[in-house]
Amino acid sequence: MATIWIWNAIASRRRSASDTFVENGLGVLAAGVERDGHAVRVIDWARGDFYSRIAPSALARLIRHMTLALMALGRKRKGFMFKALGLATLWLQQGMALVQRRRMARALRNLAREVARHNLQVFGMKVWYGEAFAWAKYLAHEIRRRSPETLLVAGGYHATLYEEDFLKHSPFDLAVIGEGETALSRILDLVDEVGANGREAVLTRLQTMIASGTLTNVVWRDGAAIRKTAKHAGNIDERRVPVYGDMSGKVRLHVLLESSGCAWGKCSFCVHQHLEPDYVKRKVDRIVDEIRTMRGQGIGLFRFAGSDTPPDFGAAIAQGILNEGLRIEYAMGSRARPNARDPEVFQDLADKYALMIRSGLRAVFMGGETGHDRINEQVMNKGLNRSDLIWTIRALREAEKREGRHVDISLALIYPTPLIEGVTDDEVMAANLELLRAAQPDAVMVTPPGPFKNSDWFRNRTDYGFEFEDAVIGQAMEYEYVLYKPPELWPDLNYALGGRGFKALLRLCGRMRAAVEDLGIPTDLSDEHFLMLRACGYEGADGAKVFKNETLADIVSCDYRRIARLSELTNAASMALARQSAWRRDIETAASAVAPIPLCGAWSLKAV
Repeated sequence: MATIWIWNAIASRRRSASDTFVENGLGVLAAGVERDGHAVRVIDWARGDFYSRIAPSALARLIRHMTLALMALGRKRKGFMFKALGLATLWLQQGMALVQRRRMARALRNLAREVARHNLQVFGMKVWYGEAFAWAKYLAHEIRRRSPETLLVAGGYHATLYEEDFLKHSPFDLAVIGEGETALSRILDLVDEVGANGREAVLTRLQTMIASGTLTNVVWRDGAAIRKTAKHAGNIDERRVPVYGDMSGKVRLHVLLESSGCAWGKCSFCVHQHLEPDYVKRKVDRIVDEIRTMRGQGIGLFRFAGSDTPPDFGAAIAQGILNEGLRIEYAMGSRARPNARDPEVFQDLADKYALMIRSGLRAVFMGGETGHDRINEQVMNKGLNRSDLIWTIRALREAEKREGRHVDISLALIYPTPLIEGVTDDEVMAANLELLRAAQPDAVMVTPPGPFKNSDWFRNRTDYGFEFEDAVIGQAMEYEYVLYKPPELWPDLNYALGGRGFKALLRLCGRMRAAVEDLGIPTDLSDEHFLMLRACGYEGADGAKVFKNETLADIVSCDYRRIARLSELTNAASMALARQSAWRRDIETAASAVAPIPLCGAWSLKAV
């Protein structure tokens, strides 16, 4: 029986309060491998205690106090006190990062030694972008040095997006792309057959399997060349339901696969059409079965994994949940509907959203991209206009009124955008603000334009005004986004848009974000954040802003005590829902048992 260890690649510091949600992808993978008769050990360091352990606590608390002071001084970034305190804080953050890197490297070297002691035949990694990818490469090198016969296999979103470039910029033997359970099980079957003959024997036999077409969904090395097989999408209704083991340090919010792909799949900036070319819905009874199983594991909070859950499908899922009497709360992605202003379309949308709210819908993520209709049509290919966005959101608000329950809407914008003749950045920004005034979302996610590999923006870059060479891919794969730092401190990327360099684009993006906040709308809160903050008892727009400021202070300083307490409250809410109890009372009980975290003297986050 072949054994594989799978490490969940992480950065050395938290990026978000949602970093420690239970890992459904690894749970599905482990369940599939075990079903096929192999042994798996999941090594998941994305836990609150690990992040805290590699950050020196005294230094983290000092940085948190200074961060709170900076936040209290305001966003204008003016005055000697602000600049001096800002420079001191950044200097201390650099010291923090140095300690974290040393501790992370030591932990990975210890893991590599453990792999060598066990003479492990196969080691896998689920790889993410940025610093997490850099650490995955570091661990792969350490394992190769200490245990040269161990087969190194990678997978996850990063491998699936970058394919051949992933192996070009890393030392792995092969990568599994797309759905990984079947391919990984076949690789482990082969390891069993080869026995103790070693890694090279496995790789030789793998090429035979690939040539015969019995192994798909992999990228591998063929001498000096890197090749990939065809991709095969498995049956979504045959996917294994994850079984979570140790959930200590994790947040009990389960990402539920209700569909794959995108019902539209034509956006110029998006890679969905590459990752999952077809839109496939999962059977409602399978979805309901998974919800029931997760509730049995003490989970009552869910996030639908699909990029868009169309109203018809969402209503069918909602009816299935209600028919079974399952008490849950969930968030999902929802694309605006064409012609939503038409009275019949509007009422149909409101009816379906009302049914979803009744079944537990509490937050929605919606891609708006821009409020400028010509940009949306000619640059984004979104298939929607500003009116569609506004009236879809109004239909959701109408459903709220009927059900007497608020649903948080997080709207995504890309700014700046590629431009067309006769349109300026200022005009796009003004159109965005008009959209927000009319739609009144609960939060806005503003991101700079990213021409990701395999998107139309990447393939036809010159048509959109992008300027970069393919060599930027290696740099982009390891790029770490740190939104709270000023653009001057971000590492540069060798690409431009319309003659504007990367840092100029960041400054424009920051200008848009500041304008959104001037409207009183918080930024950088997605639908899963709203699920978490509402579960913790934060109410209204002011509550969302306080949650953002509290968690941002933790993330900047690496003093994660507040996020740890919020995770406890979220878990209390999730478990209470799974028990079908009066969960609000349970949250209050849990909250009373959690001691408040002392802040820095007069600096109160609620006053920020």
